Amino acid sequence: MKKTVLIVGINSFVGSNIAEMLKDEFRIVGTYNKNFVNIPGITCYPMDVMKKEFVMNLMSRIRPDFTIYAAGMSSLMECKLRPKYAEALNANGAINACTASERYGSRFVLISSAFVMGGSDTLYKEGDTPFPNSAYGTSLSSAEFYVQRSCLNYLILRCSVLYGRSHNPLHPNWFEVVQASLAKNVPLIADTSVTTGFLDITILAKILKATFQGNVSNRLIHISSRDFMNRNEFALAYAKIFHKDTNMIQKTSGKFPLDTENKAGNVASQNYCFKLDTSNAEEFLGTKMPSIEESLQYTHKRMSQN
Repeated sequence: MKKTVLIVGINSFVGSNIAEMLKDEFRIVGTYNKNFVNIPGITCYPMDVMKKEFVMNLMSRIRPDFTIYAAGMSSLMECKLRPKYAEALNANGAINACTASERYGSRFVLISSAFVMGGSDTLYKEGDTPFPNSAYGTSLSSAEFYVQRSCLNYLILRCSVLYGRSHNPLHPNWFEVVQASLAKNVPLIADTSVTTGFLDITILAKILKATFQGNVSNRLIHISSRDFMNRNEFALAYAKIFHKDTNMIQKTSGKFPLDTENKAGNVASQNYCFKLDTSNAEEFLGTKMPSIEESLQYTHKRMSQN
């Protein structure tokens, strides 16, 4: 009998892609707030993560073996402009889902981000204390803190930038912007001020499946490519592998949306680095994490087959 996975925020980029990757081996149930997403073979329910009793009641009906929290706001700029809403969705919503998950014996999985760290040019380890410098990072750091302190059956996957195709054409992610611009030979303005890992979303889904099969719990694991780039470098790497014109890619240095209320996380620089040490993930998987170029080559191969 298939185990049940509840994906909170199945209409999100991360949620929808994880659902597609897991649906053959698990019974997938998803929730969404306003924007319904149709994934064949998957039952979806509307749910407001801010309504604690509603979350609890739905959890009691589904009784999932695993609960993945993939809801919330992921735009750095949107979170800066609406910090209270970001905290409500990314932290309070996760807390409500985690509390319900704990009550009904489901393993709670939080998909977090490298942006909980401070942005210094260092290789961050899982044991390093987060000092986020953005409203987005602050909200996810709050969620991480609660889960680690209050949940007895959890898994936190702190991820680099994840890329791939979304199920929501109205809100294209960075990868889709790069794809569309270079496919049409339209100039692409790409930022150089933020350095992160970049990883194909389906690689995260495979790792997630491995943690379920390996019964991994009560751990925080870094998931990232083993090397790091800024958006301009990523776009150039994409163009090289997908055979597009690199002359369409133009450099810019944008202003990082610092959380001015959290000065502890600020670094005195115009450049910010969010590099995750993945040695624990590699030890668990028994293999090295891919480089960004290897990840893009894998992306090119799988998209060519579709």
